[in-house]
Amino acid sequence: MDNINQPIKIEAFFEFQKFQQFFHLLHFKFYRNDEGRIVNRSELVFFTGFSLDIWFFGVNLFDIFWSMYRGVASSQNLPVLSISVYYAIRGILLYTKRHEIIDFINVMDREFPRDLPTQRHLQVPEIYEQHKKRKGYVGLFAYVALGGFSIAPIIFYILAYEDRNAPILLDQQLLGGWLPYNIRQIHLLYPFVWIYDVYAMLVGVTYFTSFDTLFIAFQTLLRMHLNGLRRQIEQLNAVDSEHPVDEKRFYAYISSLIRRHQEINVLCDKFNDLFKLAIFLSDLVGATSICFHLYLMSEASDKLMIAKFLGPTMALVAFTFECCLRGSQLEEASAGLNEALYNHGWYHGSKKYRKVMLIWIKYSQCTRKLTAYGLVEVNMMHFTDIMQLAYRLFTFLKSRQ
Repeated sequence: MDNINQPIKIEAFFEFQKFQQFFHLLHFKFYRNDEGRIVNRSELVFFTGFSLDIWFFGVNLFDIFWSMYRGVASSQNLPVLSISVYYAIRGILLYTKRHEIIDFINVMDREFPRDLPTQRHLQVPEIYEQHKKRKGYVGLFAYVALGGFSIAPIIFYILAYEDRNAPILLDQQLLGGWLPYNIRQIHLLYPFVWIYDVYAMLVGVTYFTSFDTLFIAFQTLLRMHLNGLRRQIEQLNAVDSEHPVDEKRFYAYISSLIRRHQEINVLCDKFNDLFKLAIFLSDLVGATSICFHLYLMSEASDKLMIAKFLGPTMALVAFTFECCLRGSQLEEASAGLNEALYNHGWYHGSKKYRKVMLIWIKYSQCTRKLTAYGLVEVNMMHFTDIMQLAYRLFTFLKSRQ
């Protein structure tokens, strides 16, 4: 599509990663029905993914409790298990919120400009190009990180192979954990176990990338509307209120801007309701997973082993950082309306204009923020808190040696 000469459709912001399409792991396939409403026809992917999750977590929980009962070490890879929980949380919450997500997409679709002049006024082409570049960077990182993470155990297995009676170590397995009949220790079945692990990994990763695509797209569109409204406020001239050519029309325009502000705030609240539980739970699990990965890297002497755990660690830190950054950006865009109102010289207007503006300024001071039930505000300070929590857990584990 030529983004310069043709309007951009809102569906372009919700395109998922190529590898999800290749492996048929698209949790949402958007299309328009006869009424023009966007609907989803891909719920089967959720059920197949959850079936694998139930099996994966079921057998591993059995191994944990059985090992505790027997008083022996389990065969679990704790960093992998923790990051699997991190992915599963986002997948489960995507499924439980799937109808609300579709409804919200249709609400955003009604707000999305259809004609090219309006899109240019809201800077849609530039915003979409930035969004597209970011998607490409995420895809490139996924290919490199997933490829390296998948190949590393095979390299360890080949280098350490002695004979068919030698045990297959945890480092030589992709995900580790427990499977019936001691399958993970049968050398002839190693390729099939590896394929099983790869598919389980892809199921978890696609939960994450689906969540990431939706979260970033919604946040980008909300910021677009907030920044567009800010530019309209900055163009207001308070002096025009002294002797307007058509006073009724002048204040009707001001009223439309106030209503637009209220509508965008409602959209921000709906956005927060969609993702607050997922962010709250996955941030706590993410800090634990970062801790486990750091611990294993600090204990590893093999550079290849360090590189294996470095990829997931970097991904968790980077995406946690961006989630918090996006929260800060949304807060700044909302606060920018208050700044634009206060700085546009409202005090030079008529008495009626000043009264309206004072009420609006007071309303705009209630900025919209991405929060998790009011317990935390998702911004850069929250990112600092998560990293500090991960480091405290890491130092606790090191002190227990």
